[in-house]
Formats: sequence, C-alpha cells, structure tokens
Amino acid sequence: MLLQSLVAAAAPTPAMPAFRLRKLRGKKAQLLHWRSEIPDLSVPKSRFAARCPARCPAALGVIPVLYGLRTQPPRRLRRPRTRQPRPSLRRGASALDTRSVEAPIDLAAQERMRRWCEENAPAPVGTARERSELRGRILEAVDVLEAGLVERSLEARILLLAAFCGEHLLLLGPPGTAKSLLARRLVRFVGSDAVFFERLLTRFSVPEELFGPLSLKGLENDQYVRQTTGYLPEASIAFVDEIFKANSAILNSLLSIVNERVFDNGPDRVWVPLRCLVCASNEVPETEELDALYDRLLFRLVVRPVSDAALGELLRVTRAGVEPRADAADSEVTPFPLSLEDAAQALRGAATVTLREEVVEIFKDARSYLTSKKEVVSDRRLGQAARMLQLVAWTCGRREVELCDCALLAHVLWSTLDLMQPFQHWLRGRLARGAPRPAASPARALRGLLGGLVERVESERIELDELGKELKVFEEVVQKEILEKERQQALLREHCWLAPAQQEELIEAIEEELEQGSRALLLEVYRLEEVRESMPGELANYARERRSQGELPATDPMPGSRSFVQKLQTEPQTFKLGKHKGRSFSDVAENDVDYCRMVERKLAEGSFSGDAPLDRQVRAFVAYLKSR
Repeated sequence: MLLQSLVAAAAPTPAMPAFRLRKLRGKKAQLLHWRSEIPDLSVPKSRFAARCPARCPAALGVIPVLYGLRTQPPRRLRRPRTRQPRPSLRRGASALDTRSVEAPIDLAAQERMRRWCEENAPAPVGTARERSELRGRILEAVDVLEAGLVERSLEARILLLAAFCGEHLLLLGPPGTAKSLLARRLVRFVGSDAVFFERLLTRFSVPEELFGPLSLKGLENDQYVRQTTGYLPEASIAFVDEIFKANSAILNSLLSIVNERVFDNGPDRVWVPLRCLVCASNEVPETEELDALYDRLLFRLVVRPVSDAALGELLRVTRAGVEPRADAADSEVTPFPLSLEDAAQALRGAATVTLREEVVEIFKDARSYLTSKKEVVSDRRLGQAARMLQLVAWTCGRREVELCDCALLAHVLWSTLDLMQPFQHWLRGRLARGAPRPAASPARALRGLLGGLVERVESERIELDELGKELKVFEEVVQKEILEKERQQALLREHCWLAPAQQEELIEAIEEELEQGSRALLLEVYRLEEVRESMPGELANYARERRSQGELPATDPMPGSRSFVQKLQTEPQTFKLGKHKGRSFSDVAENDVDYCRMVERKLAEGSFSGDAPLDRQVRAFVAYLKSR
C-alpha cells in the first residue's frame, strides 16, 4: 500500500514540463518527456522498482522520490577544486618531485629549477690553501676538554674561545654540572707553568682569600703589601664560585685584575698573568654595585643538568669509572693541541679581519632590540664582541666576519635570564633572514615586488619584451639571495666554535626561510617565464588563475609608481620620514608593535590614502607587515 501511494503521488501530469532524470550513482542525466517512449536506461533496480514494470513512467518517477532527489532539473554543481600541495624545493635533483605536479608549466619550471640547482651546487668551503690549519687543532682541543662529559660541547667551545680571546666567562647553573672541572682542564691550554686558582666566595669572604695575606715583614717596614704567591694575582686560570657574593672590599681590586690585568700591591702596580677568569653563580646580579663586574664578563652561559635523553650515557660513564681526571699529570701524557703562542698569533691575525656591512647591521638591530626591552648594552661590550668575532673568523680561515659568526652573540649580549631565550630566538630568525644589501632586498620585500609585476601582467599593462627583461633581473636577484644563504649554511657546517646543536638549529632556520621565501619566488619566476615563452597569449589568464588560487604573491605596495627594475635596485626598505627616520622596516616591525598596530588601524580607516611621501611610506610599511 505504501508503494502504491508513492507511485500515485509521483505520477506525472500532462501539465508537467519536461524534466531531467538523472541516473543513480552519478551517471549522466538525460532529458526525457513523460509521454515519450522511455528507452531502457539500465537503471539499477531497487527493492521498490523491482515490483513495477521496467518501462513504467511512474516506476521511474518514484525513484527520485524514494531517494530524496528533486524532480526539477537540479542545478549543476561544480566539483570543488583540490589544491595540489607545493612540492619540496630543497636542493638536489631528487628534491623536486615532478610526479606530484601534472601541469606542463609546473613541470617545465621545476625542471629549470632542478638544472639551476645542479649547476650552482655549493662548493666545499675553502681549499687546502685557504682553510686554517689551526681549525683542526681547535677541534682536537674541544674533544680533550669535553672528554668523558655529557652534553658539554657548547660549554667546552665557549670556554676555549674565552681563553683564546683573553676574555672571561660566567657560568650560570646549579652545582654538580662540571663547571669547575672544565676550568681545571683549561689549565693545560696555558702550559706546564700555569697556575690554577680556585675559591668559593661567601658573604663573609675577605680580600685575603683572593689576593693573599698581608706581609708581616712589609708591616715591619711600614709597607702595606700582600704575599700573592699561589693566589689570584699570580694565577693563569682562575675559577671563582658564587662570584656575585663578593663585597665592596673585594670588588675594587677584582675589577682592575679582570679588566686591566693589574693589581695594586701596596705602592706598586703589578701585572697579572690571568688568561681567563671563569666565574660561576646560581643567579645574575641584582644590585647596581655588581653591574660593573657583570659587564666585564663577556661570555654568559646557562649550564643545565644532563637531559633525560642523555641520562643513560651519563650513568654508563659514571659506572664504568672512565671519567678523565683534570689534574696536571694528564699534560705529561698527552700534550694539549693548543698553546698560548697559537692564541697570540690568532690575536695578531684578527686585527686584519674586517667586518662586513651585514654584520654591522646585525649589531645595530641587536642593540635596538635590547633597547626596546629596557636593556642597555655598553660600548665596551660591543667592542669586545666585535674583536671576538674577528678572531673567530681568522681561526676559521676567513678574512671577513660572516653572518654565521654572529650566532655567537647569543652568548654575549643578553643580560637577564628572562631575556636570554627571547633574544636568542630573535637572533636566530634575524640571521636566517639575512641582512638587506644595496643590490638585493630580502625575500619578503622581493615577494611584494613580484606581486606588483604580476598585477601588471594580469591587467595587460606590460609588453612581453619588457616582461622578459624584468623577470631576468628579478631572477638574478633571487638567485643571489639563495646562493648567499646556502653559502652561510656551508660555513655553519664547517664552523669550529659553534656546537653541533647550535649549527643544526641555525641551518634549519635558514632552510625554512629559503623554502618559504627565495626558492618559492624563483619557482614562480620560472613559471611566468615558461608561460611567456610557450603561451604568450595566455599569460594574463594564467596570472589571474594563479592569483585566484592564492599562489602568487601580494600586490606591490606602490604599483605603477616606478618601473620594476628601478624599484628592485633602488627602493630602500627604510623610513625616510617621521620619528623612525633612518630605521629599517624590519627593525621597526620587530621592536615597535604599538606603531605597527596604529598604522594598520589608520590605514584600514581610510587614512594615508593620498600621494604624499608620508602616505606612500606608510602604505609600503603596511604592505611589508602583511608580507611577513
């Protein structure tokens, strides 16, 4: 009865117009009239249609009713477009997987990318003549310092670098993390005649504990002198634990020893042979009277206990009893790979090393970042850091300080523990992006310029010949950006002063920046060049289609104001007007969040819409913020 009622309700009437009967399971629909002869459509019979004649119009009409389909002609639904994932753009022929890209343009562009990658594969850093012979012995010395220790590669390198530079080191961390053991091992670097001094300070420590007792014979002769033999004024390497518990009576003499390497012993000023002072503490100083001493300790490291992942290795070393001793007898068995003569030669060679302009920009941006966080970096610390980087570059066999060397600033410029990790994260991102150069802008700025070029292509406001020239210029700039970043990656892999974990972090940060920036831009340029050469008439349609999919970059901040080539070569990413005059876009974007929010809000409200220089500058800055 239910079936008969449904059939009667679905029976067509003479007034009913022609309708489209769609086959079940997605088969092609056919337009039929209810009075015309209905051919055998091979409609799959359901348990309802099996009871009706195969050629009965009512039986065919009931199928849409039972399955909830409309009897009116349904609107044609467009199959949703599935976006293909972007293939990996990592270096090497196997990195570009063309099997996942079906479009001929993409295949051709990726083939050009692959050929360029093969032709411009990074060469080994340096040759036998250029590579520093000292580098190998530095790595051997690091192995000696960290032998038998777990997760102390960074501490061993920074400790050796401090002794090489003649600077001092502060180790922050709990007891029992091998801080004093590393300091005692460093004595072998000075030589067999080295004197090691170690002392633990308390609130009640007196100057005699560091500088020696008063001379009784001197008092008989009315002279206030000390017996300094075996104390800090005659030490080559010193380890002072809980350094910030020193009182004012100790600080005055300690400052002159740390900075000027002199000690006032009665009426005489005596030279101190101190090579490196290793200080330890559980916290940074909180009083202003200790700031002078804190600023004179160039390197600052937080020493943490061994992680859970390496705890098993620590237990195996301890159980086996193979942990090396740090006494002087070790030096008689195996001589230390380095000596003070090597350090003196390195200091002389460091004077010939120059600072690249990109490195100077790193120093400027770092000081601006710390200033925005209410931290002050003294001129003395900046100068010491620059000399340290010069020595690092010379020992690595280079005549210029590179961006990769600036990774060591992560252990130099911060002052508080709360700021340590944010500053190190900022520095890693800053080095990954690279510094802007006069001949080439960073990848984020290049993306905006490419967006302006694509807009001109989409609106057909550029000739094919002119497009080819501008794409060529853009291609050369992006290729230089890629080669420079890959060169920095190669330098990082060969760096002797950076711990392996620090090398990998920075290499991965640069690789991520390349994937999301320069390499993706170069592939887009190759796509446009392929379309221009193979299908010039479809160039505008291709640009519109890619833009609609969100594949092409954003629009140029000031489209049409200059030619693309001129803007690429001359447009600076700096403020020319206003309170930020002379500062770079990246500096303001990272350090002045309130200003960024204000200009974005005002631009959304309709301000800065004119053609004045300030309006164009604000629009360019907001476009830069959106491209980040």
